[in-house]
Amino acid sequence: MPAPNFARAAGALLLCGCGFAAPALAGVVPGTGGAPSSTQLGATDAVGLQPAPNQLGHVLLVPYFTAQQGQMTVLHLVNTDLSNGKAIKLRVRGAANGDSLLSMTLLLSPGDMWTGAITAGADGRAQIATADGSCTAPQLAAGVPQPFGTDRLDPALGAADRANQTREGTIEAIVAADIPSAAVYGTSGQERSALFTAIRQTSDVAPCTGPAIDAALQQDAGDEATAAARGFAAPSGGVGGTWYVIDVPGATTFSSAMTTLQAVNAAGQPGRGNFVLFPPTDQAIVQPERFTADPLLVSAGFAARQKDIDGVTSVPTTAAVITARAYDLPDLSTPYHLPASEANARRTAAELSELLNAREVRNQYALEPSISAQTDWVFAMPTKRYSVAMDYAAGARTFSVVPPAGTGDQFFHSDNTAVSGNQVCSANAGWSFLVFSRDATVSTNGAAIPSTLPLVPRLCGAVSVAAFNGISPLSTSVARSPLRNGFQSGWATLQVSDPSGLPVIGAAFTKLSNPSVAPGLSGRYGLIYPHMIRQP
Repeated sequence: MPAPNFARAAGALLLCGCGFAAPALAGVVPGTGGAPSSTQLGATDAVGLQPAPNQLGHVLLVPYFTAQQGQMTVLHLVNTDLSNGKAIKLRVRGAANGDSLLSMTLLLSPGDMWTGAITAGADGRAQIATADGSCTAPQLAAGVPQPFGTDRLDPALGAADRANQTREGTIEAIVAADIPSAAVYGTSGQERSALFTAIRQTSDVAPCTGPAIDAALQQDAGDEATAAARGFAAPSGGVGGTWYVIDVPGATTFSSAMTTLQAVNAAGQPGRGNFVLFPPTDQAIVQPERFTADPLLVSAGFAARQKDIDGVTSVPTTAAVITARAYDLPDLSTPYHLPASEANARRTAAELSELLNAREVRNQYALEPSISAQTDWVFAMPTKRYSVAMDYAAGARTFSVVPPAGTGDQFFHSDNTAVSGNQVCSANAGWSFLVFSRDATVSTNGAAIPSTLPLVPRLCGAVSVAAFNGISPLSTSVARSPLRNGFQSGWATLQVSDPSGLPVIGAAFTKLSNPSVAPGLSGRYGLIYPHMIRQP
């Protein structure tokens, strides 16, 4: 495959640079039939999404990546399906507003695994590199870092601040389609598809044949028969993922499985979702609200500057804040098992928000001076972008009605959010943060000593990092939310008073050192504890 064109980082994304005039995209295609064939994608039988009990599924989320202060974040995505390849949309979003920094499609053969590392480049911008031979679109050259884009970030920021905002955020991976291995293609009906042949390793090397991949990906499928003929099937899941942060200077590692959601059928078993593979091009999307609830991408009037808890809006937008492009899709609000429509995009965003919803977040902390302990709590809100986002040009919040009006309380609205700088923050009035020592002593004010630090975390942007006593083991900058605490170790609970709760994922990150370690041995340790969530 020829080297990708990175000269035009349109929309702050990694692109192939191949725009062309085309009709409105079909985008979301429900599958029909039994087994996938050269004319049918296989029936979309999913009726909802659920947390994956075995950490294998259709949608995978990384709550936090960082490339700050010499740290690197490494991703592993593995296709455990031994019969089908997978087309996976990978998107990296910035911490401040969930703005897209990078978008690419991974094409994993059956049993294949892809690994990539995010680091800071010489210019300060985050970049991704891989030594992996798996096929991608655009195809990354092995060992050659590709920088994140900044076009979607706040244009008022200087170059250094914009680079800084690429170094923290969240990551999402969506299984957009299967790539069957069955020999049911060609004039004889007994050949494998050209796409499968292009991505399947021969002697441990995937050919990644450019023309075959381009023919399958670069233009919208339009309908089921066309998508099936190109070698695709409705997505059946089976993808797992892990991630870890390596603090290279600090000789510390934090690692975890990705948060994984699975599309399930009426029997509660893994099912097939819609085909949601959009071409990785800069083609403008007609009626993007059919495919996304993102308030910055939808057409005029489908988002508003004001919204109450019941979804009643005022001051509607008069134009899309950002022109939606094909490479923006799919996202977490793209209808995965429902027909494509404006209401169903908002329903999909609401469904994922309900799955991640929390009324209370509990976890541990350690700040013991004898072991130089430091603790961060990461609060990622991967679905927040589909309810509210910052319009930089207007300096104002922009809302979508998620869930649709009349179906429940709004997760984010005018009364429970506020603008701070260039971020939309939770207005945490009524929230409480109870801090317990290991001996069950409780502090309702967050500390046993005077401090100017906040008593309760104020969660801003797409991800916030609550740094206990203001010291962050993750060296967070963009997502930093300093927090008061006077005990040396124990546990704490954040209680959210909002009726709808708060869609959040994350963990506690603790770094510590062993002062008695023998010379020549590393005595630094990184611990990660997933949050304990009480749902509404």
